[in-house]
Amino acid sequence: MAEIDLNDLADRVEKLKAADNAVDVLVEIALFEPSETSVAIRPNAAGTKVIYSYADESSMTYWAEEWTGAAYKQETCRLLRERAAALRARLREGEG
Repeated sequence: MAEIDLNDLADRVEKLKAADNAVDVLVEIALFEPSETSVAIRPNAAGTKVIYSYADESSMTYWAEEWTGAAYKQETCRLLRERAAALRARLREGEG
């Protein structure tokens, strides 16, 4: 996701009146950090779950975390905006 997309996604989360599973999926993908074991993430075909791919070439489908519930929205928006700022900084470093 590009930096602007992350800010747009944060705005979308803020405006939600109730938790939204489809947006939870987008947030989980946006905040994914590859590791030695979990190497990739993608939505399932319906956009209702996330599929994690592992280093051993296996994959598993899961419900996304509840990123958009009332108790989590503020933290979710903060995390998305932090990721956007970090990407923007990395892009600037690459330009210099």
